[in-house]
Amino acid sequence: MTTADDGASARTGGPGRQRRGRTTTALARASAPLACAAAVTCLSLSLFPHPAASGGQAPAGAPRPGPSAADKGSLVLRADRLVLRGARFHGTATVRTATGTVRAVKLTVRSLDAVDLDLTAGRGRAALRLRARPATTATLQGQGPTGVVTLYVRRLSGRVTGVGGGPLPARRAVAVTPDAVPRWLARPTGRARTITLVSATVTQVVQRGGRLSVKGAELRAASG
Repeated sequence: MTTADDGASARTGGPGRQRRGRTTTALARASAPLACAAAVTCLSLSLFPHPAASGGQAPAGAPRPGPSAADKGSLVLRADRLVLRGARFHGTATVRTATGTVRAVKLTVRSLDAVDLDLTAGRGRAALRLRARPATTATLQGQGPTGVVTLYVRRLSGRVTGVGGGPLPARRAVAVTPDAVPRWLARPTGRARTITLVSATVTQVVQRGGRLSVKGAELRAASG
């Protein structure tokens, strides 16, 4: 993962530079799914050809095999406000990990903004917690030829406050999983949308593409 801090310049030597270097390295080791360019693993994938069926449930049957990912611990992102810009839903995928396969929802976004980012990576004593400076916005920006970030999410929860200018769902509180995809998300729209949630929590398996910028990043052991 690449983090950008608004503190001392990276060109400046001394303890500050060494501390930021250790911070980035430690987080990458604890969270392989987040390591290569903000939780990137270069993977081949084979997904459901169609979005989830109506009624808020994914189609019956197992998804086709999807990406593989080194499984070195869970990754949980929390934010007071989460904005998925240029979001598209692409069905579900099976992610192969070192401990077996898990199902995930596939989303692509042009960028992701997280206000008051709180990110925990890993499990047990190896878990690390990254927090942004209060009241700041961390941004995961798509890069490369496609300019998008691909997310494989096991669970996305929060309260929906915006759906690309469209009508808000009747049930604002959502918990998106491979077995429960809301109709408003699964319905093909023909265009990307900006989806906004408050009090959001994302449990990820892996993602591909992007650069994460965090202001005032603070990294510590999750239990500390």
